[in-house]
Amino acid sequence: MSFSLESPRLIIRAFIPADEAPYVNIHMDPVVNVYLPVRSAEQYSELLQQSMAQPDAALNRWAIIERETGNFMGSCLLREFNVGDDTVIELGYSLATPYWGKGYATEMAKLVVDYAFTMPQTQKVVAVTDQKNKGSQTVLLKSGFSYQGLVDRYEGLTLSYFEYPKK
Repeated sequence: MSFSLESPRLIIRAFIPADEAPYVNIHMDPVVNVYLPVRSAEQYSELLQQSMAQPDAALNRWAIIERETGNFMGSCLLREFNVGDDTVIELGYSLATPYWGKGYATEMAKLVVDYAFTMPQTQKVVAVTDQKNKGSQTVLLKSGFSYQGLVDRYEGLTLSYFEYPKK
């Protein structure tokens, strides 16, 4: 049985081969990837393949599927914020533009954060955004994260940093 989480409007599941084209296409959309690291289509394909190779991994990248239609909406991930420290888990996500502003990202974030805290070692879930990415910052705040300031990450980028502590 592969990884799966469900909410009223979403299914978050392990990637399948049919997800590759929509996953790559979403990440090649200049509107979607304006705040994401610059990667080629081949690099995105490789990320998807790595995720498919470990479908039941507790920390991974997953597909976000619209329950009603079965449409591929985007992807999310949980990973160690600092490699080797499994107590602080980072949430990341991206959605295709037709799904923006409809509460899907907030619903996904709450679902994935709840899942992260089922792992007993998890002490907090964190997320980082580009300082200009007000949409994602709003999603995180609505999901229960709190803004903690700026942090330097990923080749010297200064990003907005959010935390969701264990309750």
